[in-house]
Amino acid sequence: MKKILIIDDSSFQRKIISSILQEAGYTLVVTDNGRDGFAAIEKERPDLVITDLLMPEFDGFYFLEQAKAHGIPVPVLILTSDIQDTTRAKCLSLGAARVINKPVKKEVLLAAVASVFAGEQA
Repeated sequence: MKKILIIDDSSFQRKIISSILQEAGYTLVVTDNGRDGFAAIEKERPDLVITDLLMPEFDGFYFLEQAKAHGIPVPVLILTSDIQDTTRAKCLSLGAARVINKPVKKEVLLAAVASVFAGEQA
């Protein structure tokens, strides 16, 4: 089964996302900040990263910039409560595979994950 790295500073969001993805049969690695999440990529070799956009220190934008700079080929799905088109466009231009608005709906999250694994473009 595919391995997904979840990065979110909110324990509530981590629990919700983890519950949905575990129920769907995915293997999970969970961190509470971008710095630890970035380090986990090399150690855990996930097939997908799901990260919150707005976090202290190492936010989703910085995560995308670092992934691009280091040539990390793992697709990244961004979760955000910021619904502005400019935010979405910036995430996609930095290499995000998908941008999903919070609060996360189970069917939307699972469909986005499935489409990323199927290789579909955003």
